[in-house]
Amino acid sequence: MSIMLRLVAFALFLAATVLFAGALRVDSRLPAQNANSSATTNRNQNQNQNQSDSRSITPPAKAQEDFSTRTWDLPEDADKTKNPVPATPESIAKGKELYFDRTKGNCVFCHGEKGSGNEANLSRLRRKPADLSNKERIAAMSDGELFWKITKGIPGIMPAGENRMKEAEERWHVVNWIKTMPTDGQ
Repeated sequence: MSIMLRLVAFALFLAATVLFAGALRVDSRLPAQNANSSATTNRNQNQNQNQSDSRSITPPAKAQEDFSTRTWDLPEDADKTKNPVPATPESIAKGKELYFDRTKGNCVFCHGEKGSGNEANLSRLRRKPADLSNKERIAAMSDGELFWKITKGIPGIMPAGENRMKEAEERWHVVNWIKTMPTDGQ
């Protein structure tokens, strides 16, 4: 009988831990929500409804957030931003180093070694990353657009590069590397 009580107590402990961790995860993401995202509004409305009805015994089912609609929040003139770092072999090499560096860019985690996606990590991502090995895609983006995408990222999808690569020059080196990827990886 004591084994059964221990199992029940353990199961209750696990359930409480999962609920607590889920609550922390939601709260820690609230400031990072995109101001234009309807997910923030809907979540706040749901929380207000849940708080007003304290008679509910079972917690409401938590809606899975739709990250597929998240997109870039870039300045209108991002594509006009000029690259101040010449695409020299040294800059490209530094960009490649940052792309692979786990403490800096760590772009390789999602985009993979050749830019076409890291197959080993795809199941852990919220959506498939952009294919940086696609010549047409990369040719269509200006250096400035790439820089702003690397700098700001997409909340909940792609981390902002400005948080790990504090110097803008580092992000420009990564731009120079990415511009070579479609031909370098083939």
